[in-house]
Amino acid sequence: MENPEVSVILATRNELQMLLVTVLSAVEALRGISGEIIVVDNSEEHLVESVKAMLSGQIKDGMVKYFRQEKPSSAAAMEMAARQATGKYLFYVDSHCIIGYETIKASLDFYKRHTGEPIAFLHTPIQWAHNSSSAKKMSFRFHRNNMGSWGKMTDHELKVTFKGMPHMIPKEVYHAIGGYGCLSERFVGWGGLIPYLGWKPWLLGYENWAIPQGVAYHFGEYPKCAREYVKYRLYSDNGSYPPGQAHGVAAYVIGGEEFLRKEFEPSKMDRYFASVEHAISIAKEIGGKEREWMLTNQKHSVQELLENPPWGKDF
Repeated sequence: MENPEVSVILATRNELQMLLVTVLSAVEALRGISGEIIVVDNSEEHLVESVKAMLSGQIKDGMVKYFRQEKPSSAAAMEMAARQATGKYLFYVDSHCIIGYETIKASLDFYKRHTGEPIAFLHTPIQWAHNSSSAKKMSFRFHRNNMGSWGKMTDHELKVTFKGMPHMIPKEVYHAIGGYGCLSERFVGWGGLIPYLGWKPWLLGYENWAIPQGVAYHFGEYPKCAREYVKYRLYSDNGSYPPGQAHGVAAYVIGGEEFLRKEFEPSKMDRYFASVEHAISIAKEIGGKEREWMLTNQKHSVQELLENPPWGKDF
């Protein structure tokens, strides 16, 4: 499709149980909307043929654009998809979701009502289709708030730090904030991406919002009694890019050496680095150029945002 309004983007992430369901839910969510679906396969090598076979009908019919990403990093996969996307808006979703029928439409309606405003990421409600321990303990020290369950709803539009997937961003804003930057270029994974994307727009003069309409239903993590029947989902062949490294790099790019030092102990980064000096050296190597770019383009400082959070009270 030429000049689609929305590009729906997902990385496979070794997901075989829900992948086709997620793609077909995207097809339904795009009814009445000009859109494309981009799948970046960052599964381990032995799963690639299975992924292709599963999506063969949709690829053949032109319903799905398929690309292969050798590294397991979700950030790298999503950045590859953004380079291939032709839509005005990028809608990112996990590969183990059902996208609600009104979700994409509600997101587009929001942006159209806020035309010209400096809005980056827009989040729709998330519901876990199970009792997830991950959702229960999800909190971000960078945000100085505990978001609790990602499934918690809001009954009105509100500014937020970050709320995970699904999220939509105008493609021109994605480029304006420098995309996924060093976290993706160096394939350091998902672990630091959420705080990084939560703060980056605010530092650069943009806002993140959540709306009450639409929903994405997440399937996984699986209950203990079912896990032995879930064969894939986690990466096992490639452990060379620990997510904790991304956490340290994110802190450095966002706030510099001082901020990384402050976050090192509370964020328990000693699990990934021998010392704070080791973390700083790695962060400078990976994120030094982006830190320079951030300093040139920043509208606000980390301290300013901490002292006067413009997003108010998150969930």
